[in-house]
Amino acid sequence: MSEKTDRPWLKPLALVSIAALAITACGDNDAEEDAEPEAEVEADVELDAEVETLEEGVLQICSDVPYPPFEYYDTDGNVVGFDIDIATAVSDALGLELEIIESSWDGIESGVALNAEDCDLAISGMTITEERAGNMLFSEPYLDDNLGLLATADSGISSTDDLDGVPVGVQSATTGHDYAEDELGLDVTQYEDSGLMLQGLDAGQVDAIVGNISIIGYQAGDDERFEFVEEIDTGEQLGIAAQLENQELIDAVNEVLAELTSSGTMEEIEDAWFRSETPEEAEDDDEEED
Repeated sequence: MSEKTDRPWLKPLALVSIAALAITACGDNDAEEDAEPEAEVEADVELDAEVETLEEGVLQICSDVPYPPFEYYDTDGNVVGFDIDIATAVSDALGLELEIIESSWDGIESGVALNAEDCDLAISGMTITEERAGNMLFSEPYLDDNLGLLATADSGISSTDDLDGVPVGVQSATTGHDYAEDELGLDVTQYEDSGLMLQGLDAGQVDAIVGNISIIGYQAGDDERFEFVEEIDTGEQLGIAAQLENQELIDAVNEVLAELTSSGTMEEIEDAWFRSETPEEAEDDDEEED
């Protein structure tokens, strides 16, 4: 994928409040187990390929829900997001029904979910790394996504050079976590998911957070209490993963990704989720104290 000089995730028009995000992240999704995936952008991709899946006629996708704007529940209880549009395009091209399997981030990024045959593919805004590639088979990249630094507006932080001795939050087991510890030498506060990380920043537990631009830019939006300080050029790229031996399925995924790119549909999907209004995230008043 060609590098974009325009960073759409820094200027979303539809924003998810930190409070709403935290509620959804902490809430119990048991009532939403049967929610259907719903694509925002329809993709017409034809693929002459047959693949074996764990369940006949079904493509099961492991995803860490909620993780907006990649995957989350909208107000109608449907699983929507950037990844969901791509997963739908893959399943449609293969003539399979799409089923979203909610998985923990640790299970996805470690390859445990795939190796336990919880699903056929994992797609959850996951950066391709050498360590992860040793446990799973990655597709070609489908999005470029550097890291970024987000701080409270009154923190006085102007770059990563100002983080020494500052409380900094990260999502555990992510590239942002690794970079903050290994490259910046920071003693960080770890959060289980991005929603809790943003909640920690909002509550004053930390003064800054390090994470992927696509996540922290979207989730914080134009809230005047926070300032996007710096883009960290790590050259990260996101990929879809399968079991190491499932080259046939990854080949099919790569064909779909190539067609989405060449037809201009991938750009339409990016426009829908990073450059325009997107479906609102579900809130549940009963979960406000979770």
